[in-house]
Amino acid sequence: MNQIKWLNRSQPQTLYSAVLLSYFSAALLLLFGYGIDAELAYDVVEGIGALFVDDRSAQDLSNTIVPVAVTVLLGGAYVAGGAGTANERRWGHWLCSAAAIYAALATMWWGVDRGFGLNIILRLLFDALLLVLLFHPISRSYRRVWFT
Repeated sequence: MNQIKWLNRSQPQTLYSAVLLSYFSAALLLLFGYGIDAELAYDVVEGIGALFVDDRSAQDLSNTIVPVAVTVLLGGAYVAGGAGTANERRWGHWLCSAAAIYAALATMWWGVDRGFGLNIILRLLFDALLLVLLFHPISRSYRRVWFT
C-alpha cells in the first residue's frame, strides 16, 4: 500500500513551493475564519435565494451553513490538491489550481465591490503567487512528463 507524501522534495522548486503555499493558504483560511469567501457566499446565496423565497429566508440560509461549507470545501481543496500534487497526480494539480483560481476571482470580486484594502491586496498577492507557481513553465513541463 502506498503512503501519501505530503511533500515531495524531488519535484522542482516551483511545484514544491506551490504545495507548501497551498497548505499555508488552507491553514490561514481555516484558522482565521471564512472571511472573503464566506461574504461572497452570503451575497450569492442571498441573490439566488431571493429568486425563489422571500428575502428573510434567503438571508437565513446565507447566514447558516453556506459560508462554513464554502470555507471547508475551499480549505479541503487546497489540502487535497497539495497532497495530490506532491504525489504527482494530475487531479491534485487541477484541484489545487481550481481552488487558487476561485480564491483569486473571489478576492478580486470582493475588492472591486467593496474596495481594495491592504488585506485584499495581500490576499491577491498570495493567490497570484500560487497561480504563478502552479503554471510556471518548469512546473508545466514536469507535470507533463511525470504526473499520472
